[in-house]
Amino acid sequence: MSKKIQSTTIRYWEIAKILEQDIKKGRYPIGSLLPTEEKLCELFTASRHSMREALAYLVSIGLITRKPRIGSLVIAKLSIPQLVQSVGSIQQLLNYPGETSRHIFDTKHVKVDHRMALLLQCTEGDSWFLIRSLRYPKGYSVPICITNIFVLPEYAGVVNHQNNLIPVADQISEMYGEVANETKIDISATILSAFEASHLKTKKGMPALRVTRRYANKNGKVFEVGIATHPADRYTYSFDFKRDDPNYLLGKTDNFN
Repeated sequence: MSKKIQSTTIRYWEIAKILEQDIKKGRYPIGSLLPTEEKLCELFTASRHSMREALAYLVSIGLITRKPRIGSLVIAKLSIPQLVQSVGSIQQLLNYPGETSRHIFDTKHVKVDHRMALLLQCTEGDSWFLIRSLRYPKGYSVPICITNIFVLPEYAGVVNHQNNLIPVADQISEMYGEVANETKIDISATILSAFEASHLKTKKGMPALRVTRRYANKNGKVFEVGIATHPADRYTYSFDFKRDDPNYLLGKTDNFN
């Protein structure tokens, strides 16, 4: 982009899209800085507020990062994808699509407090093994979610499993013979903490989707709890369940909730 934009009514999303295309075309290579806010405001004949909104959008889709006293640094040419997971079966609901992979960045033994004990369905003070990981779509450097995975301490060795494409519950089954006989899934809305936002390369307080999966064995004992938090613009569940009751198809069933 070399010419000054003359329009005085340009909106921040128009600015963002122009800059996004400039980055994708290599006009601002990875590792380079965008022009200063002042210079961009001059180029686009835009207010400082509109420019900050535009740059914030570029941050949210993973193209730039903003650093005090340095500027807007280009970190990627491709924007973050929004992963849409089509769900037509219970197994698909339990698992992520195969084109994503999990990357562990922290592990530790923890003693749970009262709040965590309710989540893990255990006794306060119990010991668990925590695995923190990020999940990436194939070919992208920005994660779609951050996950806290709690497993019983005797299964801590699951971190040595070589296949990061399959669920931890399946890894535990392969390594230890512990099978998930029952899985409970909770889906809720939340906002990102500072810790989550920093790893997801976005802003603290942004809306997010949280998916909690609890895996229990045949005796009802929970041996794994996974808590995945997705920025709202990076993940969508799309459900496609069909009813196989012929009476319903003929219009003879009145009550279907």
